Amino acid sequence: MQTTPPFSQNHTNPLLTKDDVGKSKPSTYNLPNQDFVYGHPLARDKEGAKEVTMTWKFHQESQDKVPNRDFAELNKQSIHNGSVKAHVTVHSIQDMYKFRQTHDARLKLKKGTNIQAIELPEEEFRYGRKNRPSTPMKLVMGNSYGIEAESTILEKYQVRASSQVTIIQIKDSKLSSSIVKSNKASQLFYDTNHKKLAAIRGVEKKEPFKMEKFKTVNSKINTNLSTKK
Repeated sequence: MQTTPPFSQNHTNPLLTKDDVGKSKPSTYNLPNQDFVYGHPLARDKEGAKEVTMTWKFHQESQDKVPNRDFAELNKQSIHNGSVKAHVTVHSIQDMYKFRQTHDARLKLKKGTNIQAIELPEEEFRYGRKNRPSTPMKLVMGNSYGIEAESTILEKYQVRASSQVTIIQIKDSKLSSSIVKSNKASQLFYDTNHKKLAAIRGVEKKEPFKMEKFKTVNSKINTNLSTKK
């Protein structure tokens, strides 16, 4: 009589295997021994660092192919040697064939590239950007640049302040670039301001407005106002 249940004899189904108390379930897979290493072994390169750094393979140039025959050169040689009569309009094919059997001419191979050759400068040529000249410390410590700038600014101020500078003097002067040229609007503004300034200072005497019929009539009231001089 069977004492064990039928499902206990199934050792391939992990769901049907029973475990003992305090122990893990037995494996249902046919695993190798514990010393077995899983995974694919790494493929080692036959050429290591030593072979790469210590050996050098030189380029072997491919051999040139035999060029085709130069029939134009063969025809010239045949005429030059007299094998073919040059004065005859139609040459004999047999003469040309016999000459090609004993003579040979090949096309010339053109090697190289169509890139232009690099022309390098002379050996004394120095590459790179030129260094800037050294700072003249004597002029800096002596404040020569400050004195020059101060004199230039003072000269500009004197030219701008003076209203008697003519156009000819401005053109002949070195400071012609710093003079602001006037236009019609600025000239009218300048004339109007000068007229107002002259009227305030009393330089320009302007009579008060009177109608023509009252110019010859004297005033009857004395206001005791003295005329400004």
